[in-house]
Amino acid sequence: MRIRSRTDMAAFWRSIETPVGDMVLAIDEHDWVTAEFTALHNDPPTGDEDHHLLPDAATWIAACLRERVGPPPISVPEASPFRRRCWAACRDIPLGETRTYSQLAEMAGNAKAARAAGTAMRNNPMSLLTPCHRVVAASGMGGYAGTVRGDSPNLRLKRGILEYERSIS
Repeated sequence: MRIRSRTDMAAFWRSIETPVGDMVLAIDEHDWVTAEFTALHNDPPTGDEDHHLLPDAATWIAACLRERVGPPPISVPEASPFRRRCWAACRDIPLGETRTYSQLAEMAGNAKAARAAGTAMRNNPMSLLTPCHRVVAASGMGGYAGTVRGDSPNLRLKRGILEYERSIS
């Protein structure tokens, strides 16, 4: 079963090329911003293509795997306080490094909430802006974009992003 993409409900979107695969940056009618790898979804986004959408975010995404860039130009979206703290803490993980779900939970203020931290990463609407690929299980890679199967395209993408980051850091 394919998990519904957040860009399925986009009002406006644009494509962004990155060294590890193309992404879609989108915004819906409620100003909810998403950034997703196109390789993880079969269907194109809905809405209208806008090559000028969110220029600061698009530039940041295109550069973030090529060079060290500052903090993302978009703040973490509205969510529960713990989920927002997880997303914010995830943004503090340096390029090419990883943290476990337990470590992320501790960084977000609740060392016993590793599962909740994993759920926050699973529901991250902003790939690369909030680098959830840098969060792994204590026993290995963990999941990515809703799957934990080791041979899945999702986990191959996660491994590829991490390998790429480590090669440039």
